[in-house]
Order: sequence, then C-alpha cells, then structure tokens
Amino acid sequence: MRKISLVFAFLLLPMTSFAAGPFDGIYSFNFNGALGGYASIYEDDTNNMIAVLLEPNPNDTTWEAISGVRNGNDVTLRSIAGTVILDVSVSFIDSNTGTATINSCAGDCDFPNGTVLDINRIF
Repeated sequence: MRKISLVFAFLLLPMTSFAAGPFDGIYSFNFNGALGGYASIYEDDTNNMIAVLLEPNPNDTTWEAISGVRNGNDVTLRSIAGTVILDVSVSFIDSNTGTATINSCAGDCDFPNGTVLDINRIF
C-alpha cells in the first residue's frame, strides 16, 4: 500500500517538461486554403522526430503516426502506425511555418502523391 501511495503522490506532483526540438508543437496543414488536418510534432535531443496526424472531421477517427530524423530544416517522415502507408517530406521555413510534400501514400489517402501542403504552427 505504501508503494501505491508513493506512486500516486509522484504522479500528482507538478512537473515541468521542455520541448527538445525547435519545431515541436501542434500544426494545421492546409491545401489551397482549406484545412486538411492537424499534426502534433515532437522531437528528442537526437533529432528523431515523430508526428501524429489527425483528421479535422470529428466523425473520422483515423490517425497516422510517422517518424524520421531531422537534418537542418528538413525531415522525411514515414509511417509507423495508422491506416495508410505514408512517406512525406517536410521543410520548415521557420519555427512556425513550412511545407509538407506527399512523396507516396498507399491506402485510403486524403491527398494524392505530389500534393504540397502548407503547415502552420497553432501552438
């Protein structure tokens, strides 16, 4: 019982976490001005980046997890989980904006190969 109490006490303590990457955050991605979805992007201290892509439609519960290693302002992210097999190249223009190019997508894809999406950090 003492161990369980200690675990709960530890979990309730306020803790501060810091983003490791300069591009960490929540982004919207847009195609021709229309919202295409959201991406939650995070990076560790060795430039390994992971993104979780979410649909903007509340009735569509599909999501994708993609990962890759950032080199400068560029990263190629590939599927690790989800409903499609995705390969996308992301170029960050600055810490708030960038572009994402769909290199390939297999399955029920929202965008055809070659589509360029604008990405904008929400927070």
